[in-house]
Amino acid sequence: MEAVGQLLRTWVEEGLVPGAALRIMRKGRVIYAADVGKTSCTPQGRPVSADTLFDLASLTKVTATLPAVLLLLQEGLLHENDPLSRYFPDCPEEKREITIAQLLTHTSGLPADLAERRRDGSIALPDLLYEIPLAHAPGECVVYSDIGMIWLGLLIEKITHEPFNQFLEKRVWTPLQMRQTCFRPYAKFFPNIASTEFCRLTNRYISGEVHDEKAFVMGGVAGHAGLFATADDLCRYAQMWMTGAPPLISGEIRSQAIRNHTEGKGGNRGYGWEINGHEGGNSCGSGFSPSSYGHTGFTGTSLWIDPEQELAVVFLTNAVHLGRDHSLRKLRPVLHDAVTAQLKKSLT
Repeated sequence: MEAVGQLLRTWVEEGLVPGAALRIMRKGRVIYAADVGKTSCTPQGRPVSADTLFDLASLTKVTATLPAVLLLLQEGLLHENDPLSRYFPDCPEEKREITIAQLLTHTSGLPADLAERRRDGSIALPDLLYEIPLAHAPGECVVYSDIGMIWLGLLIEKITHEPFNQFLEKRVWTPLQMRQTCFRPYAKFFPNIASTEFCRLTNRYISGEVHDEKAFVMGGVAGHAGLFATADDLCRYAQMWMTGAPPLISGEIRSQAIRNHTEGKGGNRGYGWEINGHEGGNSCGSGFSPSSYGHTGFTGTSLWIDPEQELAVVFLTNAVHLGRDHSLRKLRPVLHDAVTAQLKKSLT
């Protein structure tokens, strides 16, 4: 896999990414690790290392919100066919019959995002969720929605009667020994954090604060974004999905989550996860099997798992540090194709 590491170093040298952390897992163990580049292009940038925290952006949806919901399903505190009206009885008529499964599969009818996102704005919840108009009828089609995941975050707090981040730390990250995973990391405890985009409001690069505007004005803790983690912590999370160890979420629930629930609805969606599907063409490249599942984050993060090859790839960068018009969308499939090509060579 050293050829893959060299590919990453070349991208850093060419200025395509400031830095990156790559972990390749096979059969539940890490077979290759590479940390390259720096946390920032500024003089304050530090070398990326095993303890570098990355803003996971939308990976929060599958590493925080998803496992929390699955635990509640497993414990019978929630059912996938429950309507929102059961937990939010004052929600408007058009949203009352949206189900938990529809929120998880991005078929709720809620729009993808807010019309305007400002880091100096404000969000009133659940009022905003009640007021925002539906983009389509619930269950009709897939529209990837931050809004739906924000609602799931509120739902988790309502059922557990505790803050979202505290429930996750107690029930997910501690059992999985994800000791460097958190919302709102404090710089004195986590001095090596990859910087994201330049903020014109503060005239500095964002570091240690969530990049996503909605999550920021929500206080840094949200169901759709805000989580920070290291590549090694994500390996511990991926191992649970690959091997079932430690036994946090049952095999039955995990199988349900990685099944395609949206055939013919304009996208392949499990619970939280994107399913590769037979047509492929996702960020995991062409070498991952149709049953693969994964997710990406806007800042430059991704996690893909292939159960057929017993393979997982954790790829964390802070590409948005270079601006929103970065090239990572083109680079991700190249990286994953390089991984599967090298894996194929090693097995022949």
